[in-house]
Order: sequence, then C-alpha cells, then structure tokens
Amino acid sequence: MTTTSTTTPQTTLRRWPRRSQAQQRSVVKEVQLSRTERIVLGVAGLLLTMGLWQMLASTGQIDQVIYSSPWDVATSGKRLYEQGKLVPAFRSTGTLFLVSMAISIGVAIPLGMIIGWYSRVDALLDRFLSVFYAMPRIALIPLIIAYAGLGSKSRIIIVCISAIPPILINTAAGVSTIDRDHLRLARCYLATNVDLLRTVALPGAIPTVIAGIRQGVLFGLLGVVAAEYFVGTTGIGGLIFLSGQTLHNGEVLVGALSLGLAAIILTAGLRAIENRLDRWRT
Repeated sequence: MTTTSTTTPQTTLRRWPRRSQAQQRSVVKEVQLSRTERIVLGVAGLLLTMGLWQMLASTGQIDQVIYSSPWDVATSGKRLYEQGKLVPAFRSTGTLFLVSMAISIGVAIPLGMIIGWYSRVDALLDRFLSVFYAMPRIALIPLIIAYAGLGSKSRIIIVCISAIPPILINTAAGVSTIDRDHLRLARCYLATNVDLLRTVALPGAIPTVIAGIRQGVLFGLLGVVAAEYFVGTTGIGGLIFLSGQTLHNGEVLVGALSLGLAAIILTAGLRAIENRLDRWRT
C-alpha cells in the first residue's frame, strides 16, 4: 500500500510596497481638500445638476408640469417678488424661526446640562425623553391647536417641540461624558458645582452642544414648515401649501429651495461659531 503525503498549500500574502515618509505625506495631501477646492467642487456639482435638470425639462424627458425646471423656478421667484408675496413670507418665517429657536436653545441647553450632570435626574427623565424624541411630533399638532388655537402661540409651540429634543439630548450626552480626571482636578482646587459646570462641563460639551443645535436648526425648519402649513397658512410654509393647491410647482420649489439654502447658511454659521468657541475651550 502506497502512502501519499499531503502538503498544506501555503497562502502567500500580498505585500504592499512600503512608502517613504514623503510619499505618505503626499498621499495625505491628495486626500485632503482645501476650503476653496471644496467650494469650487460644490458649486460645480450644483451647476451640473441644474444644467442636467434644465436639459431634461427642455427636451421633454421629464414633465415640467410636475417637476418644473430651473428656469421656471427662477421666473416663479421673480413673479412672487413682483407681486409682493415673497418678502412678507420670508419675514414671517424668519421671525417665527428666530423666536422659536431662541426659546428652544434657552430651554434645552440648561435642562440638558442638568440631566447630564445629575444621574438621578437622568434616570428619572430618560424614558420620557426617549419616547418623546422617537415620537412623530407632527401628530401632536391637533392637540396643540386645540390647546393654543390657530395663532402664533401654537406655531411657536410646534417649532419648539421639533427643535428642543436634539439640542437637549446632545447637551446631556456631552455633559455626561466629561473626562472625570478634569473634574477631580477642579475639585482639588475647591471648585463648586457651579464652577465645574461653567469652567469644565460647558467648555467640554461644546462640540456636542453645537452638533445638537445644528440638528435643532434642521428640525426647527421642518417644524416651521409644518406650523405654517397647518396653522394659518402663513410664511413660506403657507406659500408652499397654497401653491401646491393650485399646481404652481415652480412656486412650491421656490419655497422649498429657499428653506434649503437657509439651512446651509445657518449650518455654516454654526460651524464658524464652533471654531471660535474651540479657542475658548483651550
């Protein structure tokens, strides 16, 4: 009887060529983009999208009655401005948004710091906040209207219940994850709870607080549209509602794109504020 020896095939691992430090730095530089390059590429992508949209609409590949076109959106915006409808709508929406966000930030940040700082308060409110954050808050609009009527009070409440949860939850998370070594060091210098919140917790939580405000801005804009859409049909939300009822989709897109542009500007402004506050943290 002959025996056959079995040999285990050895797998050869592919080895990537080693790069020098200069080559590694060049690879990193290729990945990172400067601010100017990002802006140029972003504008180029937007122009390409608009051009493709206009080309498809002009050649009949898409239905302009439903999807409109960039030219129709521009002419609709000009017509709304000349009719005196656009500026009052912006003013109404801007006032509602600013007042509601000021209230939301003023309520959410202090409450979030308390929840993140005191574990018993966190345990007491954790389940309620989780349910409220996951709840589709637009479903509460009928209850809000029944309580506050069809005036500005109900619109402010709708925006606030949309913007407060992300700000509050992010603030609480930022405060609760503060480095305990910093707290012990501050207590060695006889810092009080107020001193710890002001000099350690709040500066350390700034990134998550700003992230929460950014989310609150986006949710607040959605709340503004819902409030103006369902309560009184005022502002940009009312303009979108009335234009949709008459199938003026170009005007609908004027309102929607205006809110999208506002969100981009506000987010960029919050990033600039965060960069400035980083200096204060250090």
